[in-house]
Amino acid sequence: MLDGFLTTEDLKALYRYERAGDIERCLRKQGIHYFDGKDGPWTTRELVNAAGGIKAAANDEGYGGSIL
Repeated sequence: MLDGFLTTEDLKALYRYERAGDIERCLRKQGIHYFDGKDGPWTTRELVNAAGGIKAAANDEGYGGSIL
């Protein structure tokens, strides 16, 4: 996993599926938004958490425009 991204290989290990189509079907069934990559589907931890109803902490708003 790279900075919150879940690659196709990460998803294969997590779901124990070998084929990209099986992973896509599983993600769709669970309501997890994903993107089509060259090697198969990929997503982010944030999208997985959102599908599970988990929201970011209130103080986790990022930097915003105040640092410019």
